[in-house]
Amino acid sequence: MEKVKFSEVRQLVQLTWFFEYVLGAPPKQMNGTIRYHMCPNPQCGESSKHSVKVSVEENRWRCFACGERGDVIDAAAAFWGISPRDAALKLIGADPDVMKSYVPPKPKPVVPRDDTAIGVVVDALLAAGRKPDDGMLSYLNGRGISTPLAMEAIRRGIMVTLPTNPNSAKELLYDLVGEAALIKAGMLREDAKAPAIAFRPLVFISKGSRTAEFRLSRPAKEDEVKSLRYGDVTPWAWKGADSSRVMITEGCIDLLSAVQMGTKRSIIGLPGCVNWQPEWFHKLKGRNVLVALDNDERGQSATAKLVPVLQAVGAEVGVYGLPAGVGDLNEQLQAQLGLS
Repeated sequence: MEKVKFSEVRQLVQLTWFFEYVLGAPPKQMNGTIRYHMCPNPQCGESSKHSVKVSVEENRWRCFACGERGDVIDAAAAFWGISPRDAALKLIGADPDVMKSYVPPKPKPVVPRDDTAIGVVVDALLAAGRKPDDGMLSYLNGRGISTPLAMEAIRRGIMVTLPTNPNSAKELLYDLVGEAALIKAGMLREDAKAPAIAFRPLVFISKGSRTAEFRLSRPAKEDEVKSLRYGDVTPWAWKGADSSRVMITEGCIDLLSAVQMGTKRSIIGLPGCVNWQPEWFHKLKGRNVLVALDNDERGQSATAKLVPVLQAVGAEVGVYGLPAGVGDLNEQLQAQLGLS
């Protein structure tokens, strides 16, 4: 059997080359990393060319959608559906002239994140206490979220809104926090005419008020980024009438959907089904916890990983059963209201 030195393969074959020439994914240069819209895991695969869901840094990759990660051998093994050894042998067979002439893309210089500036922006938005405009209420109502619930979410500081008109949103942001703070927070490029968040007026504030997710208030167009998150990866929290029982949802829209459908449980909203840390759940010992992630392959995989973590901290764990053909809690809510 032919011997394979994995370390030599990793040195010979650049990971970015594999993404560009084998997967056919063009690179996008980000601050400190190179991003791609395609995952080597065939079950995750390709998404919008603007999704940049896979990050490559120091010759290792990570997919933020499915959670898979590794080096070039792991990527090749996953994509071709073969063993790491066979993948390494196949990579060695790459055209040496092509490999020698390949110049890997360089990421843009890292712009240090100023958490203080992010906090300034979030605090200013919360202090403004702005009521949703008609366009925002129309969007939320169309998703099944009532006006009273939207106002309660604003009162609790879990949600704020910008004007749905991007020009008005830009003016409000400049008035509330100023151009300099937006640049320091990473929310505005110095060469940009307007911050991208001005086009994403639905803002969810996670626990601690130091993280904000700016979302579109309409269906995303093809190749359009639906949301932008700033700050640490932290969960959303909703204190229910029954603190002994907890529900875990995927995202804040599903969190509000669960409240709208009448749950009295306290709710933890995860910022993505794979974006969570075990320490978030240490205080759930002895509580009844219902996991209600999306009814797709990623959600089911995340549920399988999350349940034993919750059981390990001493929680009584159940899995919420969505109706047949329903993808998530918001779809269930819309179906109940006859909106879908």
